[in-house]
Amino acid sequence: MQKSTFRELIRSLRKSYTRECLQRLSLIICKHIEKLSFYQKTQKIVYYYPKDGEVSLLYLIGKGFLEKKVYLPKTWVQQKKLTFHQVYSFSDLRPGPFGLLEPPVEHPKIEWEEIELIFVPGLAFDLKGGRIGYGGGFYDRVLFQVKGKKIGVAFSFQVFNKLPLEPHDCKVDFLVTEKGVLVCSP
Repeated sequence: MQKSTFRELIRSLRKSYTRECLQRLSLIICKHIEKLSFYQKTQKIVYYYPKDGEVSLLYLIGKGFLEKKVYLPKTWVQQKKLTFHQVYSFSDLRPGPFGLLEPPVEHPKIEWEEIELIFVPGLAFDLKGGRIGYGGGFYDRVLFQVKGKKIGVAFSFQVFNKLPLEPHDCKVDFLVTEKGVLVCSP
């Protein structure tokens, strides 16, 4: 199958689940993440704000405001890039491109080499950490620069044995679904 086929398949599968079901599964995923020792020890974490039925990490973000430094992406559409800015509460967020809530650009920015852990959204993942995103390449450009841990989060119906990847597709180190944590091997 081509990437476009995977994208269409996952979008239609996500729509077949109720919002309540996806929220329940998201909370299970968050609970798996909370138990990871490296997550507990990490202080500077880049999360993402969920859209269109993605795994919601809002539970972790809310707790993170009290215990960690929380960063979220700011999208620069013309430059096709992301920067990550610290967020102190949900009330800091403002509407950005693609209908996502984003941090203000004035908030402190974290440089790629400072990122200890980044959560990566995607439409599909495979068992070796391969990822198919939305097609803009925003996260691929970032992930090649980040030295910290890269964690893909997905519902189990988004995980396949193998995906049609290209050389510019960056892999994640771990994948967390409602079924548990998978350490991805090269």
